[in-house]
Amino acid sequence: MRTAYGFNDTSKNESLIHLAETLVLELSEAAVPGRFLVNYFPVLRYVPSWFPGAGFKKHFREVAQMNYDVLYPPFEEAKRDVENGRKSSYPCMAHSFVDRIAEESESTRAGLEEIARSICAVAYMAGAETTVSSATALVYVLASYPEVQAKGQAEIDAVIGSDRLPLVADRGQLPYVHAIVKEVSRWYTVVPLGVPHANSEDDEYDGYFIPKGTMVIPNNWAMMHNPDVFKQPFDFIPERYLKDGKIDPSVPDPETAAFGHGRR
Repeated sequence: MRTAYGFNDTSKNESLIHLAETLVLELSEAAVPGRFLVNYFPVLRYVPSWFPGAGFKKHFREVAQMNYDVLYPPFEEAKRDVENGRKSSYPCMAHSFVDRIAEESESTRAGLEEIARSICAVAYMAGAETTVSSATALVYVLASYPEVQAKGQAEIDAVIGSDRLPLVADRGQLPYVHAIVKEVSRWYTVVPLGVPHANSEDDEYDGYFIPKGTMVIPNNWAMMHNPDVFKQPFDFIPERYLKDGKIDPSVPDPETAAFGHGRR
């Protein structure tokens, strides 16, 4: 929250993060195939909310309000802080965006502000569930594979030492640690069925005709555990991404698909 909006108030941050977590869970549930009948019977969009099978309308209104509360109030508060000279001493995205947008022409400010508002919300929403899940998986892996933990720790000790934390700029000097991150993304697929999409045109795949508008659900888990791509897919092997002590670019990168595909 401090990075997105410059908020240092712990209670305020906890409230917003809880709201973001709730919204992410609602969106995840909505993405489950068959969760809402309206996905299969579009005519339900036109019946009143009291009609059997149309309870989704009330539910969607509540989620829409949650979405508004995540997007607007925190950004507007950060905007007021900038306008009233109460910038946080810690650099944050919202304050930077507000400063930059103020330099733009009047005709473009509304559109740019909408983009900035969404970016700030995504900055903390995206990590509300996926980051926690990935971090939990990492702890489990390091406990289950002590030899991996020992190698990663040895590399950090040799390159970083004990006086500071690793930085993104150190990644090139920490190939084994980087490989651990890649393998966590593959081994524990945070979004196993990705994000449902619909094809914009008629298509054909492997002899199957897929009409325009068909819901397509990517099986990320199967992709990440395909033995033709990743040997011993159920074992945690960071070394699969390394060659001569460096990241091997010829090995498929699980990070490109770990969180789904295509436009959101």
